[in-house]
Amino acid sequence: MSYIVGLTGGIGCGKTVVSDYLGSLGVPVIDTDVIAREIVRPGQAALEALVNEFGAHILLESGELNRDKMRGIAFSSQRNKQKLDAITHPAIRRECEKQIAQIDYVYGLVVVPLLTGSSPFLKLMQRVLVVTAERKLRIKRVQTRSNLTREQVEAIMATQISDEQRLDFADDVIANNGTIEEAQRAAQRLHESYLNLAKG
Repeated sequence: MSYIVGLTGGIGCGKTVVSDYLGSLGVPVIDTDVIAREIVRPGQAALEALVNEFGAHILLESGELNRDKMRGIAFSSQRNKQKLDAITHPAIRRECEKQIAQIDYVYGLVVVPLLTGSSPFLKLMQRVLVVTAERKLRIKRVQTRSNLTREQVEAIMATQISDEQRLDFADDVIANNGTIEEAQRAAQRLHESYLNLAKG
């Protein structure tokens, strides 16, 4: 089993800057957001389970999941969100474990944006790297890359755990309040540390 580093952080903190950089060094990157999209493609068991649970109106005419509609239903009630998670989370984790088993490198990076202190994903990881950034900077970054209003960004942030809560289970932290180059330099230092740790 490969040495696994988990990467997490709130929206707009700059996780992608770090994961892209480590990926450019040859580190295999498994992104659970990508897996989450894969497991609900037409023909996948998780999509069938969602249709059985919520009805065929969650599909587009093409047979693909209508993500906006599904998101709206999920966030309309706690019970719906729990039903969605109960179907998708185990499927995401199974695919994640499958990809971890195929890693052919000293260590691997698993990106879990919504990682919490009680997440079963923690059992897959030997270390957790948390990327943080100041709140106003995160809001500005998200607004720059999307059409969301400040209120919409803050609403998303309100559904996520705080940096303080993430730091409770972090082994390593990159405070990404500066330039991309500074974040990459911090990632480079941790990369060297992970290579040593993984070699034991």
